[in-house]
Amino acid sequence: MVAAALPRSLTTGGRLRVALITWLAMLGLDFLLNGALFARMYQGEGGFMLAPSDAFQRIPIGYLAFLILAIGVVELVYRLRVRRMADGVRIGFLIGAVLAASWSLGLYSIATLSAVVALAFAGIWLALIVLASGVAAAGLSRSSLRGLALRVGAFDGACVVIVISLQTFGLVPTIK
Repeated sequence: MVAAALPRSLTTGGRLRVALITWLAMLGLDFLLNGALFARMYQGEGGFMLAPSDAFQRIPIGYLAFLILAIGVVELVYRLRVRRMADGVRIGFLIGAVLAASWSLGLYSIATLSAVVALAFAGIWLALIVLASGVAAAGLSRSSLRGLALRVGAFDGACVVIVISLQTFGLVPTIK
């Protein structure tokens, strides 16, 4: 059987495990970017953004979007046969730049968001796709995902600690 000859990470089940790890990495980075770097963006009043409490309730929908994106990125990286993290970052930058620019420009053309907010969203999506592609390539090149999963867990933990620390010291706003 062909499937038996493939490393575990290249089977369908293995790719789904890589996608889960990729998704978890994306969640940590998203938490850091939106909970710290761009936190003030969500505090402004305006017709484009939901009230912070309403937006907070919809976070699971956004995380579902990231899961879909993680699965797609892993499949794309798999089909392109990208197996080195550096190559994954490069392809992620290319794909991310195209998607982030087109999405934010399209959104800016029809919504009431400012150019700064559109640019922030482009930066967030670019960062998420670059990270996802790098993690996907790293995961697909391994027969065991344990080390990668541990590193992603440590990364996520660090992101949480940074955001909580910044919020505790009043350096970034919290939801009121």
